[in-house]
Amino acid sequence: MLSPASALVLLAALGLGGCASSPSVPPAPVAPKCVLPTGVDSACPTPQPLKAGLTYRELLEAHLADRQQLQRCAAQHEELRRVIAACQARVDALSRTRRY
Repeated sequence: MLSPASALVLLAALGLGGCASSPSVPPAPVAPKCVLPTGVDSACPTPQPLKAGLTYRELLEAHLADRQQLQRCAAQHEELRRVIAACQARVDALSRTRRY
């Protein structure tokens, strides 16, 4: 018959033996950093308010200024979309290579 101390040592040895045979888990990968270019995430300006009594020339100038702002905003939006798509591709590639 085993003494209580011997039984405790035997149970501890069995428990530790089970821990030693478990598969090792690889460390979690470091998530890629998605860095946005400066200003690409800033808000687009609002259109110019039109005052009453504008001349046709002033109206055209306001229209052209708003159009240029809209074109810059569209380019900024496209750059933001491109950066996010590239970052998502890096995340997807990392998750495909790290299957367990």
